[in-house]
Amino acid sequence: MKILANDQKQGEITVKVENLNDLWTLYNVISRGDKAAGRTHRRVVLREGTKGEKKPMFLKLEVEDVSFHEFTNRLRIKGKILEGPEDLVSFGTYHTLNVEIGQRITIIKEQWLNHELKRLKEASKFESNFVMIIIAIESGLANISLVSNFSHSRIASISVTIPGKRYEQTHRNKALTEFFDDIKKVLDENVKKVEVNLIVICGPGNTRDVFIKHLKENSNDEYLTKIKSCHVSSGTESGILEVLKSKELAEIKKNVKILQETEKIEKILEYLSKDPDLIVIGFDEVSKAGERGAIGQLLLADVLIRGTSKEQKLKIEKIITDVEYTGGEINILSSEHPTGQQLIDLGSIVGILRYKLEN
Repeated sequence: MKILANDQKQGEITVKVENLNDLWTLYNVISRGDKAAGRTHRRVVLREGTKGEKKPMFLKLEVEDVSFHEFTNRLRIKGKILEGPEDLVSFGTYHTLNVEIGQRITIIKEQWLNHELKRLKEASKFESNFVMIIIAIESGLANISLVSNFSHSRIASISVTIPGKRYEQTHRNKALTEFFDDIKKVLDENVKKVEVNLIVICGPGNTRDVFIKHLKENSNDEYLTKIKSCHVSSGTESGILEVLKSKELAEIKKNVKILQETEKIEKILEYLSKDPDLIVIGFDEVSKAGERGAIGQLLLADVLIRGTSKEQKLKIEKIITDVEYTGGEINILSSEHPTGQQLIDLGSIVGILRYKLEN
């Protein structure tokens, strides 16, 4: 993200969006009640009885809603029009700014918090998205998910009956082929829609290896070079979560946000199991530990920051400032991932301590 102008007296910052991670950062920085301004197109009816035509214009909105669309590379900011060409728009009516990569946008806040400014400056830590299709497979069962740095979507669950080995081999082979073809169809449809970096096929036993062989014998698509095979305990959704923790994916971890987040949640769960006194949970406990300089890592769910009240934002700002002042690490996890949901279940804000605190 390139910061083009920063007028803190007016609370105005103008940025140029350079990649998908910048859109995700803005999604978490822009809140209801902020103002956003940028170039856009709006349909204008100049003569009654016509559909009108889209006119380019510069509009300023009072923000009411922000939505992030990673697979169309777009951030949608909806709000009431505050400023614009008077002959073409009615103030107080609604408009949506579609912010895309390469576009400039100005955000105006009554008060910019330090962690918001820091997020803008550090937005390009992950310069691009990393998209995986993960297929957890066992005999007669497959679960397929699309996993990115920003979301985790369950695509399909396929369940069929595969005859056992005591049945005639031709019946068993026919059922397996149909099962594999159903999975391949889902895979083919999704690699056409989205640019996929990696396809992970995981599961127990040798079904995954037989499926990979089936793919290679029945396809010459480029995605065959992106396949990685991993062992997990089942073909269920839990198998997909298991592979995100696996050592097999460790080599790509530095470029993949979700793998780093999974590792951090696993670390918390391990401490809770073996040494719970090194974990603090919730605003009160985390705040007290932060004031004493005891937090080595702070984990927050993004929903705590996005669209929350001004009072709560100031509390979060105080905690983050205390942790940063003593050299602690700040991690903001996406609630669109199971890892983020796990953090929410734990109270949405968790600190890993450097040392145990005495009451």
